[in-house]
Amino acid sequence: MSMTIDVLNPQKPKRIAIVASNPSVSKRTGWPIGFWWSELTHPYWEFVERGYQVEIFSPDGGKLEPDNWSDPRDESKYSADDLISLGFLHSPAHISLVENSKPISQLKLTDFDAILFVGGQAPMYTYYNDDRVHELAASSYRAGSQRRSSATPLVSC
Repeated sequence: MSMTIDVLNPQKPKRIAIVASNPSVSKRTGWPIGFWWSELTHPYWEFVERGYQVEIFSPDGGKLEPDNWSDPRDESKYSADDLISLGFLHSPAHISLVENSKPISQLKLTDFDAILFVGGQAPMYTYYNDDRVHELAASSYRAGSQRRSSATPLVSC
């Protein structure tokens, strides 16, 4: 694993907050919906491989559920070749991060260098009218605007 070094503070690794949706139900199909596995696991893998510290959050905290087709084990085989997500699912330490996500009320922007909002079907329902999510995104944007001239900008993905 290589490390991402902050040349201004090499003792402090960069930190990323990943925000995924809590589970919901599609108003169109009536099916349970959630986040998309690869949109969480692939960035997670890239970040930690480069030495970033990553934490997983959701609006309410707690256990997250994926969209079925994003699960490599799903009978549809839609994501059967997603080995990164499959590895994440079979790692007790990693699956625990998704089963015990932290609520965004605990996310302190000044503790993180970037935020990544994960997609899937549930965000269409759970983020749409959630003022907490809107305020987090807006605060992140404002903080990034204020820090653009500094060496480590805060970036919202």
